[in-house]
Amino acid sequence: MRQGRPGRKRAGRERVSRPGSSRRGRNGEVLNLPRGDRRPRTGGRSAGRPSSRASGTSRKHVGPRRLPLVVLAVVLVGLLLGGRAAYLSVVQFEDFQALASENVSAEDLGRRGDILGSDGRELATSIQASKIVAAPYQVENPAKAAGRISGVLGDSGPGMQEIENSLTARDGDGGLAGYSVVAEEVAPEKVLEVEDLGIAGISTEPDAVREYPHGALASQLIGYLGDYRNAFGGVEAGYNDALSSGQDVDLTLDVAVQQQLQESLDDAVSDYDAKGGVGLVMKVDSGEIVGLANSPSYDNNDFAQAPAKEQRNRILTDPYEPGSTFKAFTMAAALEEGSVSPEDSFSVPDSLKVSGVTINDSHEHATERMSPAEILQESSNVGTTKVALELGGKKLSQYIQRFGFGETTGIDLAGEAAGSVPPYSEWSGVSIGNIPFGQGISVTPLQLAAGYATLANGGFEVEPHVAEQSETSGKGGKGDRVISGETSDIVRGMLQSVVDDGSGGYAQIPGYSVAGKTGTSEKIDPETGAYDDSYITSFVGFAPADDPEYLTLIAVDEPQDSMWGEKVAAPAFQEIMSFTLSYFNVAPDRPDYEAPRLSGSPERFDEDGLPGYPDAATGDYPAPNGRKQGGGGG
Repeated sequence: MRQGRPGRKRAGRERVSRPGSSRRGRNGEVLNLPRGDRRPRTGGRSAGRPSSRASGTSRKHVGPRRLPLVVLAVVLVGLLLGGRAAYLSVVQFEDFQALASENVSAEDLGRRGDILGSDGRELATSIQASKIVAAPYQVENPAKAAGRISGVLGDSGPGMQEIENSLTARDGDGGLAGYSVVAEEVAPEKVLEVEDLGIAGISTEPDAVREYPHGALASQLIGYLGDYRNAFGGVEAGYNDALSSGQDVDLTLDVAVQQQLQESLDDAVSDYDAKGGVGLVMKVDSGEIVGLANSPSYDNNDFAQAPAKEQRNRILTDPYEPGSTFKAFTMAAALEEGSVSPEDSFSVPDSLKVSGVTINDSHEHATERMSPAEILQESSNVGTTKVALELGGKKLSQYIQRFGFGETTGIDLAGEAAGSVPPYSEWSGVSIGNIPFGQGISVTPLQLAAGYATLANGGFEVEPHVAEQSETSGKGGKGDRVISGETSDIVRGMLQSVVDDGSGGYAQIPGYSVAGKTGTSEKIDPETGAYDDSYITSFVGFAPADDPEYLTLIAVDEPQDSMWGEKVAAPAFQEIMSFTLSYFNVAPDRPDYEAPRLSGSPERFDEDGLPGYPDAATGDYPAPNGRKQGGGGG
């Protein structure tokens, strides 16, 4: 058990002022303290008493008979005053402790609820400990006392100088304080040793230590409880009222899935020397979050050592341009409105001018005829723009809002960003040529996952949440309908073809149908406002495709060596989705499916990491010349 970590000491914390003319009793009533009888004075002398010097008379001396009486009176007064002082010292410190206990009991000493995983495992819990407190005005030799206390606490407690500062803390009037916390989170055996020192003015009080048994597991989601019971982020902050009142909070998060998610995400970040990454596993019908990971993570037991950027739950705080993963929403809107049908065919060159701006596909190719499904399979920017032109910008803008982009999802965690979606009145001429494939807007990974849940679950919006549906959370279940069940079925089939036959092949899972979409989005330089040479690469999908149960999103920030979602993010998706389906005993819907992309198919990428596309006749994957384009490639 950790004890009295440096940096957690509350030196000089003042609960009540040092006593003056009044103090509060144990029940809070104001008690008037005697200040000693005083005779009224006039002109510096006692009234009615002539000055010996003014009268010229000599002073009267105490005779021998009166001297013993005077001495006895002085002794009695001294004893009375000394006894009174001792009484006040003891009672006052007891009152300080009583008042401190009254202030602490409801908050510091009250049991804080545990945070539990869906399997009942403790993710955050409080362990009983003690704190060492002082009444500085009673400590006779602070330096010596500090040395003795420091010797007992050792490296687990504050340093000797910090302890001495606590023992010499001052109140608001400049006098030595009546109450000061010397050390917190002290183990029981250390408490006994401090008590055995017998230092006047030093005592102990009950305390509690917040522990995170799984260390870095889901640290950004769980949050952290700091000094004075201040909650920082995650469930600790989002459910602070419930936890403070002693209620446990049961999460939808499964520890085993979370561990696998973090491992797969960390591997992707490490393999491509990336800046970081985020991952999510969610139930498509209810919005229950089964796993949520940020890489790099940190250990909440050492929260103060974690950089601020790592403490953020980036899956809901950091918007980005979604790139090609957004194409599925453009296609769904066009299908829902009847602007296109699955049987339509588009003439798709490798570039197209929109309002004087050239839109490029991610690779050069001859003009081809493509169906809507093939446009998604090939992740064609030009084909997606042509579909959007059939729909119209105004309708597309309306569906973007209906899918929930541009507003928060309502997750039961603090700090969620809304992203940025320009209203249709602010669209420029080229907006219809870049928004349809995920440029010119920003979304959080959580928003993107919630939108894909709508595509997968029959067309209903979901409200992501991390706490079990209860009176505590008020979350769960499907929301309003966004698209029809028929459109949802069609889009699911198209996204399955992306994995079976298109740019999402490395997401294939033996025995299961998988649907999803790759994404590669250029990042904007915050200083210049222009696209730079860094990317966020992603894959989001669900399984089984025909009757989806789970959705997984993987996004990797600034991978090196490759910028393609299929190469960087899809393998991590495949790993965690395979684990999730097996772990929750989801029956295979294609028992004989061997996932050809994973079982000896030709290499999908050329030596430069650029994607090839299968030849219709041979099934081989040539490596065409790639070219940089304005984002949105797969």
